Amino acid sequence: MSSGVLGLGLANALALLAAVAAAAVYARWLEPAEFAQWALALGLARAAQLLLDGGLKMALVRRQDAPSTAVLQRLVRISACIAVLLTLLAVLTTLAVVHSGKLDGASAVLFIGIPAAYLLSYPGLFAPLARLERAQRFGDIGRAEGGSVVLEFVLPVLGLWAGLPFEWAFAAAAVAARGLRTFWVRQAAGRLVDSGSDNAGACVNPSPRTHVLLKEAGGMQLVAGLSMLRDQMHLWLVLPWFGAHWAGQYGLALMACALASQVAVQTVARVSVPALRSTEPAAQWPQVLARLRTLALFTLPPLALLPAWMASLNTLAWDGRWELAVLIVPWLCLRMVAGVATTVLGSWLLVAGSPWRNAQAHAAWTACEAAAAVLALAVFGPMGLAISGALSAWFGIALFLHATRASVSSAGKAGWGPLLRTLLLRPSLAAVLALAGWVYLQPQHLLLATLLLPLAWLLEAPVRRWLRVQGMQTLLAARP
Repeated sequence: MSSGVLGLGLANALALLAAVAAAAVYARWLEPAEFAQWALALGLARAAQLLLDGGLKMALVRRQDAPSTAVLQRLVRISACIAVLLTLLAVLTTLAVVHSGKLDGASAVLFIGIPAAYLLSYPGLFAPLARLERAQRFGDIGRAEGGSVVLEFVLPVLGLWAGLPFEWAFAAAAVAARGLRTFWVRQAAGRLVDSGSDNAGACVNPSPRTHVLLKEAGGMQLVAGLSMLRDQMHLWLVLPWFGAHWAGQYGLALMACALASQVAVQTVARVSVPALRSTEPAAQWPQVLARLRTLALFTLPPLALLPAWMASLNTLAWDGRWELAVLIVPWLCLRMVAGVATTVLGSWLLVAGSPWRNAQAHAAWTACEAAAAVLALAVFGPMGLAISGALSAWFGIALFLHATRASVSSAGKAGWGPLLRTLLLRPSLAAVLALAGWVYLQPQHLLLATLLLPLAWLLEAPVRRWLRVQGMQTLLAARP
């Protein structure tokens, strides 16, 4: 593992620690409906940024050829104009909702401030960020993004302690964090260009042209939009049917799952596309399995203990107000297990296939998830979304495997057997499942089980080596 990738992982880990502590505070200080408002404002901001990006950053990263400075400047100008228009649309829409009486003036600060912070900072961010990713300068990216995430989660705590309304505290934190993220990324990219180690902005023969990038970006924007649509189902399905209380419970449960897994997921997803892009097609499937092994090693053990952590926090810190979120979390953890595989397979499909073939696979997966969710909500009530998601996510793996085989001639060996063995047959997972069973029977030992969690990671390599040796000895003994 390179020092840059390790730096990105450590930065994400620091951001995770800050986010975990801050989220625990917010769950205690905010009512579920207030938590749902924050989650909705954040979801709208990310959706607006997704619309603004248009898939351009990933289009710049995945291509072998780099665009010229003139093309990049043209894309930045287009992005800036769209950012201003989307911000004005957010302001006018929020004011119209306030005027209709469905939203109070204080909440309007949240629904204007957070989307504006995300939108207006992004035109100056995506091009230098793409240059850093193409150069695989993940240490610089980790420092900028990790630091801004810490600020976005920690600054609201300070604002709430100072007596600010929660809407102002969260909006001000988003403005400060997103502005600093853009400043830090641009500084890092400036050093990269000065050192002559990046070619993204200095290509003598400009390739590709603007319309080519925009066409490819459209497919990748559709992929990102469908992914966000799946992640935000609790807002557009649960919220209208069952109200803000249930949506807030889902929001906290989803945030807990993201915090337990995002360090490894964000790191692997970020580094996979540039790495696979520079790998020969015949060697991509072994590299996919290696990255899946790494992601499973660092993601599945925390997810196995997450339900116990949530139940303990709900009793000790949250006065039992998040009991529904505790019931939701185990189902979401099962969904996250499948998400480990779709993260790596999605990166491979993005490199190996065309953007629009990738979009077709994501569209089919989203349609399946939405249909299953509607049926499950009608049968099981609000819990149905979590139950259906735990099952339908595996359909996404099948779609990705099928689409990759259709795109890559050397992908014939890609299949369920190697994937499931790499994902689930892990000594670390067996060890942490034993710890989870112990905690389920004796919840008072949760702290001790948490302290023993690193042993699951430390035992992974020695146990795998021992199993290989035992397998070889059994094979030799069986020979005549």
